[in-house]
Amino acid sequence: MSVLEQKAAALYGEKKYPEALDIYLSLYQKSPKTEKYSIFCGNCFDAMGEPEKAIAFYKRACRINPISTTSLIALANVYYNNGDFKNSSKFSRKILKKFPDNASALLNLGNIAYCEGDFETALAYYETVYKNNHSSYIAVINMANTCYDLMRYVKALEYARRALKLYPSSVDAYIIRGNSYLELGRYQKAERCLAAAVDLRDDNPWIYVSLSRLYQKIEKWDLALEAGWNAIIYAGEAIEEQHINFGYLLYECADEKGADMVTDYARRWKERFPDNKKVEYMANALLQDTRCKKAEPEYVTKIFDTFAPDFDDTLATLEYQVPEYLAQVVADVLKKDIFKPFAYLDLGCGTGLCAKAVKPIIGWSNVTGVDLSRKMLKEAKAKYVYDDLVEDDIVHFLQNCQKKYQLVTAGDVFTYFGDLRVLIEEIGKVLAPGGLLVFSISENTYNTDDYYLTPSGRFVHASDYVLKLLKKAGLNKLYMDKKPLRNEGDHVVYGYIIAAEKVLEIENA
Repeated sequence: MSVLEQKAAALYGEKKYPEALDIYLSLYQKSPKTEKYSIFCGNCFDAMGEPEKAIAFYKRACRINPISTTSLIALANVYYNNGDFKNSSKFSRKILKKFPDNASALLNLGNIAYCEGDFETALAYYETVYKNNHSSYIAVINMANTCYDLMRYVKALEYARRALKLYPSSVDAYIIRGNSYLELGRYQKAERCLAAAVDLRDDNPWIYVSLSRLYQKIEKWDLALEAGWNAIIYAGEAIEEQHINFGYLLYECADEKGADMVTDYARRWKERFPDNKKVEYMANALLQDTRCKKAEPEYVTKIFDTFAPDFDDTLATLEYQVPEYLAQVVADVLKKDIFKPFAYLDLGCGTGLCAKAVKPIIGWSNVTGVDLSRKMLKEAKAKYVYDDLVEDDIVHFLQNCQKKYQLVTAGDVFTYFGDLRVLIEEIGKVLAPGGLLVFSISENTYNTDDYYLTPSGRFVHASDYVLKLLKKAGLNKLYMDKKPLRNEGDHVVYGYIIAAEKVLEIENA
């Protein structure tokens, strides 16, 4: 190795990537057909957060040496790290054609399968690596984690134990063992494993999330809150999921033990993260701030992005019945001429449950779904009931809509708005004369106000308030009935299913 190479390597090791790059570029310019210089330049660009330039240099290295596993692995990794799983998989498979047991390529394909939710395939790749090399810590810890996600908790415990033999200070292995024991109901062992993880790394927020779940299970709410607080303190602003978790923890504690127990934490949370809109909204809900008139869009987006993949299954466990209710009302009251064009708008469409229930009733039609959450829209697209899916705030969409609809549905959408005046007015404007709006609201049983923000972050409404707004917007009530909408904890959430028809004359306020 030349003196310049040694200097560049030292600078790279010190994370002085621009300085190292200057030297490697000079070496590359002098010897452009030397493979390693292209790779070193690519490594620097990758470390500097410039993946496109890194890819260009790795491809140059591949042209110099088409069977170079180093450059192919580098390409596979840089594509993977930037979410381009298709190209990452392509280069990983190129490696396996020449070297079927290449651990880096197998692990990369396993990671891609894991990220895509195909845990069985991911596990098979990891097991292949481990079979070839029983000293591969990465393979065995990934096996443990994947088995946990597959709910094979005993197997996860065994693989995590093997990981600890290879790497006794593995925080991840202790977390997996703690979580697995927690799922198996062996709470003392779970606590010991998680305590061991804290001893090794007391600033890891995921340990405290697990401890919080454990203490919730055994109803030690003070310890659960303390652990949850530690999770968000160590996560800071970087890990949004931690704030969502903490918000749910505070809500569940308030539901079980009363709002007084969480008030101090909600205030501290809001003060600690004053610029975080999601935190502000969740804290205000817990503090029962009457100034909130609608849910914070960033909060709604994050909530539904997080839960999108499992959303339908989760609702099934809650005995969620709104889509079926809406569909039945549509069947009973909709006046549809089958020979005329028919446009249907599903507001806050989520994963498409309402449109899926309604579409067989309305037959041929043009169906548009609107939602803030891109991941929910991805799930909705897979149901093949929509002609158009739009990622947008529903009020913004309505205010810019030039089309008229014969049917609008909104299942569990109004619950994210307190003040419904603007929303209902805008729906009235996009409905064609004789068009039908069918929607649900949750019943306000807390007080006599028009609407109320509950600690869960959802609004409940007085039915009289909603009917008054419908009338002012030129919508005539056709149907209204009180129904059990879903379960929430140990109680049933009741609300109303309402249908209203657009009339020509709008009553002045």
